[in-house]
Amino acid sequence: MSTLEVTFVTADRSVWSGRAAQVVVPAADGSMGILPQMQPTLAVLDRGLVRIIGEGGEVTERDVVGGFVSVDGDVVTIAVDDAERVSRSER
Repeated sequence: MSTLEVTFVTADRSVWSGRAAQVVVPAADGSMGILPQMQPTLAVLDRGLVRIIGEGGEVTERDVVGGFVSVDGDVVTIAVDDAERVSRSER
């Protein structure tokens, strides 16, 4: 099974990096799902939720404010202004 190599950063820190089965980001024109073997894409991000589903099914969610996502091959780079952990009670 094909996976994505994901790097998720803010201006001052690395938020998450590793292999993932799927990524969902809040693109400026709506939610965007990213799967392996997707066409190269560059999108501006809005305020919203980034959701990374790891190879083993574990889910990481962060609230983000602005930024961009780049997809090239199976390499995904998410760069945002700020990213805060989502607590279970907020969902």
